[in-house]
Amino acid sequence: MVSKSSSSATPASLRRTHRGLMLSRIQAEPGVSRADLVRRFGFSEMALTRIARDLLAAEIIEEFDPPVADTGKQRRIGRPRIGLRIIPKGVFAAGITVSAYFSEVSICDANGQTIARQEVDNTSFEDAAETARLYSSALCALIKETGIDIDRIAGVGVALSANTSPDRNEIVRSEYFGWGNDGGQFWEEVRGNTGLPVEIENIANALALSEMRFGAARDVSEFALAHVATFAGVGAVSDGRVVRGASGDAGRIGHFRLEKRSLRCTCGRNDCLNLSATGFGLLAKLGKLDHDTFDCSKLPVYARSLLAAVDDASNADHLHEAGLHLAEALDPLAKILAPELIILSGTLGSKDAYFKGAEQGLTASFGYGPDSGFRLVKGVVSPADAASLLALHTFCYSDRLDYERLNNSASGNVKVAANA
Repeated sequence: MVSKSSSSATPASLRRTHRGLMLSRIQAEPGVSRADLVRRFGFSEMALTRIARDLLAAEIIEEFDPPVADTGKQRRIGRPRIGLRIIPKGVFAAGITVSAYFSEVSICDANGQTIARQEVDNTSFEDAAETARLYSSALCALIKETGIDIDRIAGVGVALSANTSPDRNEIVRSEYFGWGNDGGQFWEEVRGNTGLPVEIENIANALALSEMRFGAARDVSEFALAHVATFAGVGAVSDGRVVRGASGDAGRIGHFRLEKRSLRCTCGRNDCLNLSATGFGLLAKLGKLDHDTFDCSKLPVYARSLLAAVDDASNADHLHEAGLHLAEALDPLAKILAPELIILSGTLGSKDAYFKGAEQGLTASFGYGPDSGFRLVKGVVSPADAASLLALHTFCYSDRLDYERLNNSASGNVKVAANA
């Protein structure tokens, strides 16, 4: 999200902000004209022309003649309308998805289309730094294989199940992987190995930002996304920004209190939502577990078992029941946040039977309907794509775009000197 206002902005920071705003609108509305952008953002024509010139020179955008719809009306006389659009291969973004479900590295173009991906064979997530080395090495190999100029890659996004602090470049804690505070080691490994800017984010937050930029929540500034796989978590967005809370650990709906089970959550309790509305609880219900306490060393086992279970049509009733349980957390979430949308995502959350269970639970128990003030929808962004889309959102369509690096790597002979 790019904010236009700043009381202490310098000319250079304003220009970075304006670039981000312009790029975001051009990507969302291919063919938008300079005049449209002036009216939308209130820039002076001179300022906008200068920024457009910079972006054209850096080969991030291009001009074209938009097709004119035949409305039967007399055509406008005067200078033809020139539109602007993103050059898909002008900027790339890379992603690292650390998960037992989607263990891979990927690269997408400037429109968020994945152009290359590679699975990473990782059966152990015991050490954060070692995990970072494994994935970043795989990413470097993928970049080399594609032949993409690394200076055209805006940055690397990392999506994983953890409480993260992007401001400090730290993984604060991961109950899922069994990690404590990594002191920035994961970030340092990826940054050191790739030489690129890096953003590490909780998977639910990464998905929420991806849906806001490219998916179900496009142009929606107030929404929540529930990611449900082995466990459940929420990425909440207000005024276009992720809600983190004082501890940076907002969205832990998996620890809402529900019915008691014969299972133990990562927190030690036996009445968490994680035990009834998630993959862990579902596997226990199906008799696929030989233990009652979550075990980090069995992450690949949980993933393989859940992937098989959700694709088995005979388990539809169990998925529906798990979705009913999730509704008990979605109702207070809606009352507290008053979102426009609640998005369900994840290996379990995206399944039809689970979604219908959550929808039915909200309707039957909490009066969900057309007048509820929010809509329950399924996400359109795969968790496997969230990491690269996070990088695109963070390092391209924002004031963190490294214009100078992109400009210096442009193929044209003329380079524009800009106050980045």
